[in-house]
Amino acid sequence: MTAHTDEGSGTPVLLSASLGTTAAMWAPQRERLRGRHRVIAYDHRGHGDSPAPPGPYRLDDLVDDALALLDTLGIDSAHVLGVSLGGTVGLALAAGHPDRVRSLVTVNSPVVADDPDFWRNRAAAVRAQGMSVATGGLLGRWYAPEAAAAPTALMTDTVAGVGRLDPEGYAACCEAIAGIDLRERLADVRCPVLAVNGLADAVVPAHHAHTIAARVPGARHLALPGAGHLLTQEIPDRLHALLTEHWTGPDQDPAAAGPTHREDAT
Repeated sequence: MTAHTDEGSGTPVLLSASLGTTAAMWAPQRERLRGRHRVIAYDHRGHGDSPAPPGPYRLDDLVDDALALLDTLGIDSAHVLGVSLGGTVGLALAAGHPDRVRSLVTVNSPVVADDPDFWRNRAAAVRAQGMSVATGGLLGRWYAPEAAAAPTALMTDTVAGVGRLDPEGYAACCEAIAGIDLRERLADVRCPVLAVNGLADAVVPAHHAHTIAARVPGARHLALPGAGHLLTQEIPDRLHALLTEHWTGPDQDPAAAGPTHREDAT
């Protein structure tokens, strides 16, 4: 069974993590959300305590894991918040199973593999040499320069956790990323979507968030200056305010609203 945490009560929120991280990355969000929501944070296959079946994996395999977890927990639908790979899983889940996703917030999430060979080569290197080849320079890649210069304990623990992952599970998830192309499926997403990107993100270029906003009916785009890849840990209060606004804002027909773009100071 997919490893997960399950805290609080109320409307369910599913937290889907980035490649190389576990449910532990969500500590700031779990703390802030569990007072009013049922908060489920889970480990992708091959990560943390989730099983690592033989690879390669496909994105749809990761979607099936999320669906199976919701089914096991008796959750018909949930708000979904995903970072990087987790947001991509959320997009595919919302496109293929629109009745299961109440709303979606993606953070620095790719919609297509810009360089599939990079991910295939990383998978091969991890299988040959272990997780050490994936850990170098992560503080600078995952966090904005100011945060990386004075990381919190959670940030250093998140980076250190990569070295403890199952190499095969991580490699197979890299192969899933290599096969990502959701561009033609984005029009099938019907829930309210907010695509957030940090302008200091060194991992996922901003054009992915722009594509989500342009192709998902009614999606909104918010660019955050000075925020990095794992901005969930850098600016948790700012993100919590965005989530609250997204979930409690006035109901509207996404198809009628049209895409919007905003660039905010953090």
